[in-house]
Amino acid sequence: MRNTLTGDDRVLLDRYIESVLLRFSDNRYNLGEATQELAEAFVRVAAGEPDWLAHMRGVVEAGDDA
Repeated sequence: MRNTLTGDDRVLLDRYIESVLLRFSDNRYNLGEATQELAEAFVRVAAGEPDWLAHMRGVVEAGDDA
């Protein structure tokens, strides 16, 4: 299954990556947690899971609660 990112999806992807990296830089995620989070997103996309955008949105919307 091939996934195509729309303009809004691409913005979400950028925000998701920024969120994970900011949590790492703020010491809320250690290197292992940040790597695991990013890897999970890639696995969801590669597996064709329909909730991969919802997962990324959830991480972004969690904000400081993560």
